[in-house]
Amino acid sequence: MFLPAFMWQDTALTVINFLFILTLIPAIARNYRLKDVKSQSLYTYGSTAILLTVMSFVFFTLEFLLTTLSTCGTAITWYILTYQKIKYSSKVTP
Repeated sequence: MFLPAFMWQDTALTVINFLFILTLIPAIARNYRLKDVKSQSLYTYGSTAILLTVMSFVFFTLEFLLTTLSTCGTAITWYILTYQKIKYSSKVTP
């Protein structure tokens, strides 16, 4: 039977992940507003998104359900940054 594990670690990791999401939102908004991404490399964005996805799966196998969801959310913000890097880096200026 599948019972979620409500442990203090699940709560702590969930809060940390939501704080990561909050710190990334201004970067996403800035990139969208300026249509430019000058900070990290595409490799950094992409590898972070993929590794967070793997971490989500690991947390799911440990039955840390809240952490799984919040880590997925963090991964999604990194996928958005990756998308912005690809889209805005390929922008051709006359």
